[in-house]
Amino acid sequence: MAEARKVSLARVPLDRFREGSSLYRQAVSDLAYARMLYRDHRVARELEQLVGQAHGVLYQAGRSQSRNWLEFFRETWPRTVREASGPILFATAVFWAGAVVGFLGCVWNPALENFFVSPAMRSALESGHLWTESLTRTAPSAASKIGVNNIQVSLLAWGLGVTAGIGTTWLMVFNGLMLGGVAAACLRVGMLGPLAEFVIGHGSLELPAIWLAGGAGLLFAQAQLFPGRYRRGVELRQKSRKAVLIFLGVIPLLTVACVIEAFVSPGPAPGYAKALLGLGLGLALLAYILTAGRTPGTAT
Repeated sequence: MAEARKVSLARVPLDRFREGSSLYRQAVSDLAYARMLYRDHRVARELEQLVGQAHGVLYQAGRSQSRNWLEFFRETWPRTVREASGPILFATAVFWAGAVVGFLGCVWNPALENFFVSPAMRSALESGHLWTESLTRTAPSAASKIGVNNIQVSLLAWGLGVTAGIGTTWLMVFNGLMLGGVAAACLRVGMLGPLAEFVIGHGSLELPAIWLAGGAGLLFAQAQLFPGRYRRGVELRQKSRKAVLIFLGVIPLLTVACVIEAFVSPGPAPGYAKALLGLGLGLALLAYILTAGRTPGTAT
C-alpha cells in the first residue's frame, strides 16, 4: 500500500500487486472476525482503519481530484476531527480559561486593559462606538486582511505544537486573555452588547477554527510526550498526518468567517439576525463534525 501511494497503483509490479491483493482479502476476513468477537477493542478499530485505507488504494485509485476533495470534506475531515477530540477540547478549554481570567482581571484592575486595548480602540469606545465600524467602508480589503491574519494565527497555533505543545497552549491562553480583556473594556463603557453583536456572526466559525488548529497542533505534542503503543517516531508521523488534515479543513472555515466579519458583522443588520446567523452556522458546524463520515456500525 505504501508503494502504491508513492508511485501510483498502475506502476506497482504485478507480483507485488498480487501479494498486496491477497493480503488485503486476508485482512478483510480478519476484520470481520474481529468485529464479531472484539468489536470495541483498539486493535480492531486500527485494523478497520487500515483496511479502509487499503480499499481506497486498491479500488479508488482512478478517482478524480474533485471527488477526492469531496470525500475529504464529506468523510475524512470530520472523522479525523472526532479522532482528535481530546486535544481539540483541551485547546478550547485553555482558550476559555484564559478568557475568564482576562475578563475578571480587567474588571478587577482596569489598568490591565492597556495590554489588550490599543489607543485607537479606546478612543472609539470612549466616543460610544466600536472600532470595527470602519470595516464597512473598506470591506473588500478588510476581508483580505482579516483572512490573512486569522490564517496566520491558526497556522501559528498549529505549527507551535512541535514545541511539545508549550507554544500552542500559550497562544490559546493569550488569545483567550485578549478576548476577555476586550470584553471587560467594552463592559466598562457599556459597549458589551454591541461587541457581542459584532462577534457572534463570524465568531461561530472563527473561534472553532482557532480551537481546531490548536488541537491539531497539540497532536504533535501528544506524539512527543505520550507516544502510546508505538515508537515516538511512528506516533509522530501518524499524528502529523492527522494534524495536517485537520488544518486543511480549517482554512475554508476561516475564509467564510472573514467574509462575514468584513461584510456582515459591522453592517446595519439587526442584532437578532446576526445572532441567528451565528447560531445557525455554529450548530451546522457541530452537527457536521459529529455526524459526517460515519460508517454503519462504527462510533468514530
